Amino acid sequence: MNTRITVQPDFPAKSTKVERSGNTRRKAWLTIFAASALFWVVVALTIWRMWG
Repeated sequence: MNTRITVQPDFPAKSTKVERSGNTRRKAWLTIFAASALFWVVVALTIWRMWG
């Protein structure tokens, strides 16, 4: 049994390259920072409640 694999020669031309703007990158970092800050606030409040 033989298997034949064909490759389309124009395949790379059909792929779409996604370009991210600086605004999207800034929003992503802001989201990461906000989630991290929220996490540490919850940790601090939990410790304060346990020891307070």
